[in-house]
Amino acid sequence: MARVLDLGCGTGNLPIRAGVSAKDEVIGVDIAEEALAIARKRFPERAFCLASAEELPFASGSFDRVVSAVALPYMDIRQALAEANRLLVPGGSVFFSLHPLRFTLSELRRAFPRIVPTLYRIFVILNGIVLHVAGRVLTLRGRRESFQTRRGIRRLLERSGFRNIEFSRPEGRLLVRAVVR
Repeated sequence: MARVLDLGCGTGNLPIRAGVSAKDEVIGVDIAEEALAIARKRFPERAFCLASAEELPFASGSFDRVVSAVALPYMDIRQALAEANRLLVPGGSVFFSLHPLRFTLSELRRAFPRIVPTLYRIFVILNGIVLHVAGRVLTLRGRRESFQTRRGIRRLLERSGFRNIEFSRPEGRLLVRAVVR
């Protein structure tokens, strides 16, 4: 049995390919109380916590695994990875599904010709470029969102103390697994 933290758990659906077992103890974290209320009803056997992935209220070394289904793109990724590292036991692992550029480009096409959604999608593309080049994300009116590249995420994971980084791309999603040193 492993202790698993689900970052950005939303209404409680775990990432399908994360390999979380029914025997695992899962704690979900999200910033949306409404989503957590639904998750608590759907999964009464799990614990859920209102918190930001960038500042988690758990002791260091509390978890064996950290997973996230497409929530990392909406976070300060560098800070969230540092927190994941802090919370993991030595040899603990992470599993994330991410937004590749083509997802963001499809969102841009859907937003066009509406001005505000189109401008926001352009911001997301710019933010992905900043993340790829500088390893950080920008905030716009309290919101963060970016696409991720293998190179950009690999560098952030390595800087945050992760190793054995593996990528896969089933069904168009960018999946990453890594182990903390």
